[in-house]
Amino acid sequence: RRVPKQQREMMLETVKKSLLARTLPTPSIYDAVWDVDAGLVAFTSLAEKQVELFGDLFKQTFQGLRLVPVIPYLRAERLLDETLKPKLQTLNQAGTDTVLDLIEQNTWLGEDFLLWLLDATLHGDGRYQVNQPGPAVDGEEFAAWLDDRLVISGASESGVQKLVLSGPQDRFREACTALVDGKALREAVIHLEKGEDAWRLNLKADRFQFASLRCPKVQLEKDDLTGEQMEKEALFFERMHLLHTGLQLFDSLFAAFLDQRLTDAWPQQLAAIRQRLAQSQAE
Repeated sequence: RRVPKQQREMMLETVKKSLLARTLPTPSIYDAVWDVDAGLVAFTSLAEKQVELFGDLFKQTFQGLRLVPVIPYLRAERLLDETLKPKLQTLNQAGTDTVLDLIEQNTWLGEDFLLWLLDATLHGDGRYQVNQPGPAVDGEEFAAWLDDRLVISGASESGVQKLVLSGPQDRFREACTALVDGKALREAVIHLEKGEDAWRLNLKADRFQFASLRCPKVQLEKDDLTGEQMEKEALFFERMHLLHTGLQLFDSLFAAFLDQRLTDAWPQQLAAIRQRLAQSQAE
């Protein structure tokens, strides 16, 4: 006789539970590093579910503390001196102090930063100076530029258009054409270089999330005089030193942009940037 549907479903569920009980779990591991002195936590995932789970775990573990994402506006507020903070507050388009409102209403901050860096990549020397505290010496030179990947989008009559440029760029002609047409640079790969060390990160303009952050390579050196555990600890601290240095260079680059963006001369500078982009488009 034919087994009724409800009974078949119960049998199927029973078999699934039986097999699941015999299956070994596959864990997902995400690293987190807490710089207690700076008050910064680095978490190695951008997936919303994982970030939310980690935030809940952090809140439960350290009662009274909570994590706040370092979005463009809050990062700018942290880097600026007292003379430029009033200008930033004047340009703040958010109606509340909530993180989501600060993100959605101040997208201009990240977009203008990437536009400024693209212009500097095309028409500048790419040299900057360390101006934020950290492992690197104040005033030390480093290089920064865009390459490898750009994401540009904007509204059109047929809806939102998105342009993704992958691979090493020559003169960024396609990007210049799209930006001259009124689209905005939403995401880009930033290269940082100081001496022989190089960092690479994919920056999202709206939230300043660092995707695919690559620091200079470190290698475990075997030494008969020191134990393996001490070598691993030394390797960890060297890695953290390079991570801290990379963040210091990025903050110095962003601070250099803010020094120009938050002045009364920015409208003229923006007009000059767009004119140079139009010329690069025609070349």
